[in-house]
Amino acid sequence: MPFTDLLTHIVPGVDDGPATMDQSVRMAQVAAAEGTTTLVSTPHLSDVELNSSVSEVRQLVADLNSRLRREAADGAPQAQVLHGMENRITPDLPDRVEPGNQLTINGSRFVLLSTPFTTFPSFMNDVLARLRMKRLVPILARPERNEVLRRDTGRMKEMIENGTLFVVTSGSITGAFGKEAQRAGLKMIQQRVAHAVASDMHALEGTRPPMLRRASRWIERATDKATADRLLEDHPRMILRGHSPEAESENREPTERSWRRFSPVSLLRGRS
Repeated sequence: MPFTDLLTHIVPGVDDGPATMDQSVRMAQVAAAEGTTTLVSTPHLSDVELNSSVSEVRQLVADLNSRLRREAADGAPQAQVLHGMENRITPDLPDRVEPGNQLTINGSRFVLLSTPFTTFPSFMNDVLARLRMKRLVPILARPERNEVLRRDTGRMKEMIENGTLFVVTSGSITGAFGKEAQRAGLKMIQQRVAHAVASDMHALEGTRPPMLRRASRWIERATDKATADRLLEDHPRMILRGHSPEAESENREPTERSWRRFSPVSLLRGRS
């Protein structure tokens, strides 16, 4: 099944992603060869405001898609790049985000938020509630790397009940960020508190490359192929179409191969 990647830093010269358009093109081509057909460009809002502008980012996405179409070899897989933004959680964020503008995913009601790594800010719940009051759906990225959430998935379940979604980073699943993040990411998937998995790609090499297939195989081992397909294609595609995967994932009965059949600890034994 093809992949849909909701979190990528692929436009050049805006944030800590690629520096040149040539690098961006190569990243998209590698992603397409891995099976990714849709990439959502999500540069950091703070970097866009500091180094660029929304209109310039829109033009970069258009230029990148044009290059990809022009340089596509006959019969070679090709990825399409859509608009988005990764937004830092600040008290004033709900006042700045509206559906249809650059700060949401593909102009939808879904807004991607960067989860802090060490803390759970006291204003977090208020910000999420105010976003929902505006009929926006917050999606928290990288919960498995947050010290509070990876110790307490019960808090994530409460947040899901209140309308928040979570997307786990593929590099965490494959162990690029260490065993602790890997265990947490697999546990979140097994406990069904992760709604999608994305690359968070920044470069061809390093901890966040433009590849999802290895993470898909890890998820299959931890659960089953249907779960990997939901997290890497079905749910991300639903979000791009403006539909929340929350009801679908919560109401689905466990498959024959149980979510809890393998523990994250047993999966990590003997694996690099």
